[in-house]
Amino acid sequence: MPTFLSDPPPVVYFALIGAVLVTGAVFARYQDRKRLRPLGVALGLLGLVYLIDRLFESPREEAIRKVHAMADAATAADPTRFIEFVSPSFSYRGANREKLKTSGAWDLIRANHARIAAWDFSRDAFEQVSDAELEVGFYAKAQAAGGGALVRYIKARFVKDPDGQWRVKTMQFFNPAEHGLNQEDPPPGFP
Repeated sequence: MPTFLSDPPPVVYFALIGAVLVTGAVFARYQDRKRLRPLGVALGLLGLVYLIDRLFESPREEAIRKVHAMADAATAADPTRFIEFVSPSFSYRGANREKLKTSGAWDLIRANHARIAAWDFSRDAFEQVSDAELEVGFYAKAQAAGGGALVRYIKARFVKDPDGQWRVKTMQFFNPAEHGLNQEDPPPGFP
């Protein structure tokens, strides 16, 4: 399914809603069959785009869903579930998927009863690198039960594995104020 339909930008919805409002106003004014057809077409197009948007997941939407699932797994301090969303080809500063699964970050999460959240998946921070690779940028926060917080801006590179699933291939962590313009700033304990 084309991304334009499975993940339409807001301007598509605004244009279709505008068309429904205009054709609806014209129909309300004249109330005849001639003006009912354009209203029906506009409503049909709006409904079709909405239906396609809900039924088909774009690569960007899949990546966002998986980042949220990873945040939930991290909050539960469940590295096995977290690793399900990490590609076997994962590499971060020389660490592979197994090193990630046993990293010291899990002990820190457990010790601080941290809650992990991810947000602000801007369309501007999304890049489809190729048919099998994409990059998504977002903010993440680890909130300790004692009140401390660690916030990072993350660029996650996803790769389409042989089973057809998008999984994280690598990540970069940055100071949120710098938005990835300077050197990396990984969280403590991360491999």
